[in-house]
Amino acid sequence: MKKIWFVAFAYWVTVSLLTCWLYPCMLSDVISRYAPMADAFARGDWAYAFHPRFGVLFQCIAGSLAWLGLKGDCACQVTAILFLSLAAVPLWCLARKLFDEEIAWWSVAMLLVCENFFANAMDGLRDDGKCLAFALIAWGAVSARTRWIGFGLFVLTSLVSYGFALGTAILFVWWVLQLKAREPRRLVLPTLGWGLGTAAVTVMVHAFTGHWVPAPHFIKYVGDWL
Repeated sequence: MKKIWFVAFAYWVTVSLLTCWLYPCMLSDVISRYAPMADAFARGDWAYAFHPRFGVLFQCIAGSLAWLGLKGDCACQVTAILFLSLAAVPLWCLARKLFDEEIAWWSVAMLLVCENFFANAMDGLRDDGKCLAFALIAWGAVSARTRWIGFGLFVLTSLVSYGFALGTAILFVWWVLQLKAREPRRLVLPTLGWGLGTAAVTVMVHAFTGHWVPAPHFIKYVGDWL
């Protein structure tokens, strides 16, 4: 475990430094939305730091890095690279358990150099956060360590607006499986992770719209009650 954590940390630091130095952010989504939101978070300008159609996790981490001194675009790139780096840890654990340690290291290598994931990270997009979420959920399910499922559901529900629907579906399946197996104790941490992520985005959406819903898409259906 120490080796994979070292690899993940070294990858994050090295790629972040090279990206901020040699790879200027050019993607319109990041330049026009994510980077200004990170800068606004650093200033404490919450009205521009969040948006009801986005999650909260990426903005909080990127904004914290911007508050520490990084420019908004670099903060987004470093955050995206962090998500990809962290995803390597549960992926390594999952592959080692299902196959062996050699396959685990090859899996990590392919994840970290995959053009799509690598490009998204360098561009400062949130997409690699979904890799982290699904890797955590998969590792938790296979190892029966429910805290990892909880972490994964928190990341998923707080990262993107549609993460609530995906997280709810995954949690529902987990509830069915555990109740069928008569293991109610395994429901606590996944439900807690899902609940914390849902609460975070619900508070944010309420601040903008006045409705207690996890995403503005639900206002059309339950806005009269929430």
